[in-house]
Amino acid sequence: MSDQIHKVLSEWFDSDAEIPESDSDVSASEASEIVADSILIHGLLSDIGSRENDADRIHAVMQRIDAESESSLVTNVAPDEPQRRRWFAMLTSALTIAAALMVMFFVFGPHQSVSAAMASLEKVVEAAAKPFDRTYSVRVIDEYSRDKRPRNMPQEDWDRETEEQIDGSTLYVRGANQYVMTVMLNSGEKRTSGFDGKQSWAFRQNGPVRVSTDPNRFRGGVPGGQQDIPFLNIHANLSQLRTGYDIELGDEHENAGNGAALSKLIGVRKSRDVRGPKQVEIWFDVDNGTVHKMLLDGLPRGGGGPKSLTLELIDQSELDSQFFFHESHHELGRRVISE
Repeated sequence: MSDQIHKVLSEWFDSDAEIPESDSDVSASEASEIVADSILIHGLLSDIGSRENDADRIHAVMQRIDAESESSLVTNVAPDEPQRRRWFAMLTSALTIAAALMVMFFVFGPHQSVSAAMASLEKVVEAAAKPFDRTYSVRVIDEYSRDKRPRNMPQEDWDRETEEQIDGSTLYVRGANQYVMTVMLNSGEKRTSGFDGKQSWAFRQNGPVRVSTDPNRFRGGVPGGQQDIPFLNIHANLSQLRTGYDIELGDEHENAGNGAALSKLIGVRKSRDVRGPKQVEIWFDVDNGTVHKMLLDGLPRGGGGPKSLTLELIDQSELDSQFFFHESHHELGRRVISE
C-alpha cells in the first residue's frame, strides 16, 4: 500500500472527524473510498485465503488491486469515467470471488473436516492392526462420586465395586487380536489375563489358569472391555466409532517423547443407546497412525469402575514370540481349566 494511503489511514485513526483533512493531492472522498475498499477486500480474502489452498491466487488479486490504487494516486489525476468503471468492475469481481469462497467454505468445510477425521480414524485402525508390539500404562483420571446414587441405576449396581485396581495396570498389545494385561486386585494378588489370537485366558497369582474360546470371556478388567471399546479387537468394533460417535479432529498438537508429531481424534457418543464412554480422545502419530494416548471419559458405572482413565504408550520394544500365550506367564504344571 502506498505512503499516501498509509497517511490517510493514520489521519483517519488519529482524528475525531469522520473524514480527516489531508494535504495530499488526492481528494479525501476518493482516498477514503479506495482505502475502505482495499481494507474490505484484504480482510475478506485474507480470512478465506488462510483457510484454503488458493491463498496464492487470492494474494495475486490483492496485489493487483493495490497496484491499481497506488498507480492512480501517484499520477495525482482524477480518474476518468472508463477507469472508474474498470475499478468498479474489479472491485465487484473481487467481492464476488470472496463471497463465493465464503459460501464454499461454510458449505463444504464441515464435510471436509468430517472426511479428514474419518480418514485419520482409518489410519489409526490400520496401524493398530499391524503385528507390532506396544505397551501401555493405565491411569485412572477420575472416579464417580459416591455421595448420591443416580436415579436410573439399580441399587445392586450402585453397591457393586470392582475387584481390580485398574490404576497402575499394564496392557501389552500386538496387532488387533492379541493382548496381555496385568492388574492388581484388592486382595493384594496379581491377575494376569490375555488373548493369544485363538483363546482367551486368565489366572490369579496362585490359582489355576482358565481358558476359553470366547475372546471376551476374561476381558472384564481390560479398560473399555465391558463397554466394547474398539481398542483390543479394533476391527470387530470399528462400526461403533463410525456409527455411534461423532468423530472430529482436534485443534491441539503435541510432540511425543521420541519427537513424533501427534494429532488428536475426538469421538463423542451420539446417544445413551450406544454402549461406551461419553467421549473418546485418541492421540496418534501423524506419520504412521500409532496410538500414543487414549482417554476414555464418562465410562458406564454399572461395573463399579472409574469414570475416566487413560492408556499411555510407554514402550514399543518387540516382545517374545510366545509372550501372548499363558504358558509364558506362569510356571510349568499349573492346572488349566477350560470353560
